[in-house]
Amino acid sequence: MLADAALHLRHLTKRYGGVAVVDRLDLEVPSGVVFGFLGPNGAGKSTTLKMMTGVLTPDEGEVCFGPLSMARDSLAAKRLIGSVADNLALFEYLTIWEHLDLIRSLYDLSEQSFRLRARQLLELLDLAADASKPVRRASYGMRKKTALAMALLPNPKFLILDEPFEGLDPVMATSVKRALRQAAARGTTVFLTTHMLDAVADLLTHYALLRQGVLLAQGTTAALAQANTTLTAEYLRHFSQAEAEDLAWLG
Repeated sequence: MLADAALHLRHLTKRYGGVAVVDRLDLEVPSGVVFGFLGPNGAGKSTTLKMMTGVLTPDEGEVCFGPLSMARDSLAAKRLIGSVADNLALFEYLTIWEHLDLIRSLYDLSEQSFRLRARQLLELLDLAADASKPVRRASYGMRKKTALAMALLPNPKFLILDEPFEGLDPVMATSVKRALRQAAARGTTVFLTTHMLDAVADLLTHYALLRQGVLLAQGTTAALAQANTTLTAEYLRHFSQAEAEDLAWLG
């Protein structure tokens, strides 16, 4: 067990052309929660996730997984993470099964553990019948489920998921939510982005709202419920646009 299982983002900053896409972001996420990192397109969510997973290097600040800094302890930190990237980061000519086997080798899973976990994940995600299919022949939904299976397979301490429910039908989304709840209940910290607020209202325990790289608000869904409001209402309170002109010609 980690001495400190919380996820810390400290003054995290990323600039492009002198413009801060993520601007001195500070967050502390407890262990064993499902944290929604929310905001409109262009808010800096995916850039933040790329810094968290080591794909991008921050211009300032750091990401810490418990006592491990992504900057100073990169390899050890990455071994604690399972992630789904915005572009899924799959290999077109590998099969779904080969993608899972790749994770087995990277995380040094025993053959017995690997086969048990892989079989269960393929069944959960309705991929078992297509395990030998090359990813280049898979639908977007199948690709997303493959990336999710890869993230879950090593039983990581931290799950970092960019739009994990995009492309999933309601039945599959329900199965994935159940798996994420189980992971969080056993101590995994789940950190995800999504635009599907109503679909994850019963999943998220904590949230933060981001606009143009700046943290606007954060809290718990339990506190929202106590205030007799919802996550969607809180989101719209910060991000709703001015009412559009009536399109009298339409319809």
